[in-house]
Amino acid sequence: MICAMRRLTCALLFASGLAQTPLAAAMARPEIEATLAAAMTQIVDQYVDPVDPRILMANGLQALKALPGAEQPSRQAAIEQSVVAAQQAEGMTPQTRILAGEILRFADGAPRETALNAALRGMVASLDAYSRVATPAELAPPPASVGLELTMRDGALTIVRPLPGSPGERVGIQAGDIVTSIDGRATERLPLPEAVALLRGTPGTPVMVALRRAGAGDTIVVQPVRGPVQAPPTVRWEMHGAVAVIRVAAFDSTTGGKLREAFDAVSARADAPLAGLVLDLRGNAGGLLDVSEQVAGLVLREGSRIGSLLGRTPADARPLRARDHVVPHDVPVVVLVDHRTAAGAEIVAAAMQDHRRALLIGAKTVGAGTIQTVLALPTDQGALVLTTARVHRAGGDPLDAVGVSPDLLLDDATRQIAVHADMAADFNPTVLQQVRTAVATASAGADVAVLAALAALKPATSKPQ
Repeated sequence: MICAMRRLTCALLFASGLAQTPLAAAMARPEIEATLAAAMTQIVDQYVDPVDPRILMANGLQALKALPGAEQPSRQAAIEQSVVAAQQAEGMTPQTRILAGEILRFADGAPRETALNAALRGMVASLDAYSRVATPAELAPPPASVGLELTMRDGALTIVRPLPGSPGERVGIQAGDIVTSIDGRATERLPLPEAVALLRGTPGTPVMVALRRAGAGDTIVVQPVRGPVQAPPTVRWEMHGAVAVIRVAAFDSTTGGKLREAFDAVSARADAPLAGLVLDLRGNAGGLLDVSEQVAGLVLREGSRIGSLLGRTPADARPLRARDHVVPHDVPVVVLVDHRTAAGAEIVAAAMQDHRRALLIGAKTVGAGTIQTVLALPTDQGALVLTTARVHRAGGDPLDAVGVSPDLLLDDATRQIAVHADMAADFNPTVLQQVRTAVATASAGADVAVLAALAALKPATSKPQ
């Protein structure tokens, strides 16, 4: 999944780059124990489910066995003995000392730094697919990249698109290409943010990218040169008569304000009073949780329940409420979603559907209904990105691993429209026929989903059914 919801902007490969990693400094026991204790405390106190610290310690120790310097049978046996000792130890302090002792057996400098990182990753890997260790470079990158928008699709690092004019576009990278390696490092099972970090770097430096492309027999290798890349706007809009189509590509710190500006602009530009709104969330992987609340609140009635968080801390166990309403209640709304719509964008789509405020058209969404919180580690060791809550819809159903099924299921390839089973008996047949006709008669290359939305908003049947 590209970005589960988190309280910082999702890592997309736009304007940022990777800081140069400094040479590993000497690491003594107090520093290692402090880092391990901080990580343990954060996981035990804030992870969405209760966690046994002894299991965390065992996983951290087991991760050391795969490192260079731990291959000898005697070393493997010693680690196993430490696993047993950690299981028997009472309290976090003695458990932490056992793991720190094994890390200290690696040579000072880079090997010991690698061992600490491996132990942390081992602990976090046992939690869920979205919790991970973020490197210092991910948290403070300088401005250079190759300008690619990426996603994980069926476990493969896939190009959504190269940004216009970017280094990636100039070397011929195409939408749909699968990145198999970056500077020789395989991308299989590599977390998306780590892949993004590998592609970032110092301006003017090249990066070797190996690609698999449909229809191409051999691996394609390109070498874009990193440079400044302007992030595309998160909000774009256009008018179709008195109907506004607003595309929201991501939920970052600027999205709420930009979306409000877009509403003001379309209201002023409409040929007549605004007759409908199409909110396009296709490809939107989410981002900031509070922006999800802002976006839904602009359309839903003040105070409406958008959803709820279920976690173990007060910040992660609360309802999500609509606020700062803008769109008039008599303006019909269509929301477009697809198989890339995720996280915060799913919260918005689900809330619109649960309150019957919008007609949803497209494909079933990702089902990334969890919240990730970034928790700093001491002494510049980066941060833990932990799943701290699950999201439930306004109606109470979970989003995670379920996603949002649209009211009208659209297959872009076959141009087939199907009504969701829950709505089939009551769906307005006139609206359905309008949509099917618009889709069937669309010209080659047309945005079929937008045409379907516009057809659903025709004045004769302007209300979502």
